[in-house]
Amino acid sequence: MAETAPPPNVSAILAEQQAYYRARAGEYDEWWLRTGRWNRGADLNARWFADVAAVESGLTAFLDAARPRHALELACGTGLFTRLVAPRVDQLLALDGSPEVIAINRARVAATNVEYALQDLFAWRPARRYDLIFMSFWLSHVPDERFDSFWSSVRAGLAAGGIAYVIDSGWDTTSTAANHVYPDRAHGIAMRKLNDGREFRVVKIFHDPRQLEQRLRALGLAATIASTQHYFIYGTARPAD
Repeated sequence: MAETAPPPNVSAILAEQQAYYRARAGEYDEWWLRTGRWNRGADLNARWFADVAAVESGLTAFLDAARPRHALELACGTGLFTRLVAPRVDQLLALDGSPEVIAINRARVAATNVEYALQDLFAWRPARRYDLIFMSFWLSHVPDERFDSFWSSVRAGLAAGGIAYVIDSGWDTTSTAANHVYPDRAHGIAMRKLNDGREFRVVKIFHDPRQLEQRLRALGLAATIASTQHYFIYGTARPAD
């Protein structure tokens, strides 16, 4: 009888994931801008940027309507979305586990109403409550077994009437770099490569919008999750009671 492969060591994979995003800080924006290994040609790039415009306009429309005053951004990265959130809130605390990306974010956004802090988001517990907790391309890196505890922390950090806003990856095999092996959607672990050829394992879970809504509903959160035509999911979650 063939032996069953042992389950992956989640802690080891999360350590690789952290190392990967620290090492990738200087090349991270190539993904969003579709340059280098991420350039998929004119047609696919046009498809990508149409979805970028849709997800960015969805966020700004939400912010302009909701007008949150005090906001928290989890996994703020290089500031691709911090630059959209910061001008539309009174105060923003931006957290990330990588000092390298925080430095890039700080230089890009250069806003006096943004405070930055280095934080292991798997150890994060809110010190106060916020009108908005925003996260982009972070939830897909949260292992299934830590999903509930993560959202418990998010819920604890929401003020009365507060809202969580999520942007993340949809399932499309042309979203990643040309030399990445696209994972099985159900696998939950992906191999990622840097420009210098180094490879790392990361958690990557592609949430289906309806299933994500149901899973959040089971945790007492009312969620509305939409998808762009190809590449992204986005939407809100708030306490249902």
